[in-house]
Amino acid sequence: MDNYSSTGLRPEDWERIVDILPDGIYVTNARGLTIKVNAAYEHMTGLSARQLVGRYIADIVKEGILSNSITQRVIDKGSEVTAEQTTAKGKRLALHGIPIYKSGSIILVVTIVKDITVINELGKELDHSRQIANQYKSRLNELEGSPRFVAESPQFQAAVALAHKVAEVDSTVLILGESGTGKEVLAREIYQKSYRRDQPFLKINCGAIPDNLLESELFGYDSGAFTGAKKGGHMGLFESASKGTLFLDEIGDMPLHLQVKLLRVLQEHTVTRLGSTKVIPINTRVIAATNQDLEQMVREKTFREDLYYRLNIVVIKSPPLRERKADIPSLIKFFVKKLNAKYHLNKQLSPELISALMDYNWPGNVRELENIVERVLVTSSSDLVSVEEARLPWQTAGPAGALDVAAPFEEISLKEACERLEKRMLLDAARRYKTTYQIAEALQISQPSVSRKLKKYRCELPQ
Repeated sequence: MDNYSSTGLRPEDWERIVDILPDGIYVTNARGLTIKVNAAYEHMTGLSARQLVGRYIADIVKEGILSNSITQRVIDKGSEVTAEQTTAKGKRLALHGIPIYKSGSIILVVTIVKDITVINELGKELDHSRQIANQYKSRLNELEGSPRFVAESPQFQAAVALAHKVAEVDSTVLILGESGTGKEVLAREIYQKSYRRDQPFLKINCGAIPDNLLESELFGYDSGAFTGAKKGGHMGLFESASKGTLFLDEIGDMPLHLQVKLLRVLQEHTVTRLGSTKVIPINTRVIAATNQDLEQMVREKTFREDLYYRLNIVVIKSPPLRERKADIPSLIKFFVKKLNAKYHLNKQLSPELISALMDYNWPGNVRELENIVERVLVTSSSDLVSVEEARLPWQTAGPAGALDVAAPFEEISLKEACERLEKRMLLDAARRYKTTYQIAEALQISQPSVSRKLKKYRCELPQ
């Protein structure tokens, strides 16, 4: 009884088995004549069996079809040999040649082939990622010891102390405060002081993204969930930030139908992608922030009451700059140092200028202060900038028809006075900000309102 009948397999069965193997197989006789290549080898190299079988491997290499071969080395050495090979299409292959003996002589050489192109590419990407990580590490070392924020005033110190306290637990945090008061600074401080600090910190502005895009960005989607959906689907921010922290800025602008989904995520700690029924468990800490009055929005039915109470576990209030003026000198020093380094300058603000900045009420808060300090530094000629050279917007003459708050009382209606002041503030904001969204954030009104008012007063944004 022959070997085939004893195993129950015919020669053609062995052929099929070799062809379904995931690794490439290249078989020659003891003289280097190609006897067999399997389907995986054809797929890896782009070469067909018809091109190779019945030909000597030395001729194939000579013609440049393959860059090299280990068959002859296996025959000469009489033992296994490993090497790498590059195909004409640039693929990297790992070769493992094995001699097959019969009666003390080599009768076949079987070469097992693995495609390592992806592994090499991943190795390059890993090296690149390590280089970037080292650059960031170096930069962080340079910044070590630099303050992440300024907290001289008792009001902001109290907010920071509460942030540090809740950083130790996973409770949902709601940060309230006007635009530009440093809500994101407090959110990042909570993250930096938490045990999640080595995991992702992701941020999304709920008011700056269209509703349909916001939903897919937060919760993700499956392949085919909508026209244009990426093949293989897309992981949402809740999944991407799992084990880390997700900062939902401007939570008050989130549409009502998405508030329902957010509530479910916060309660059940699971997320379901668009177009899918699969429930995915997550471990994501949520910090939310808004400059709106959520209690009023709940009364007006524009914010869900159940979500409000789910977010309202720990509330941190970020005080406006007009209530923490003790921080202004240190903030100015911080910004001047940062901007001098950024623009290779060596400038300072005079004591009189700092005093003038202290007297202002800062409706745009810390963000407005930073913008004013930058403008003063980059437009001045002196190393010590005076009040006169600074030309602070609120101390200069306004545009024609603007209301001068220091001028004597005029016989005009309250409506006209309000419109003049509104126009003056819009013009000032239009000079300092590039988009209607930025103006809306600074003036704490909606973007459509900004667009309407700019059109009403015939104001144009600078190009």
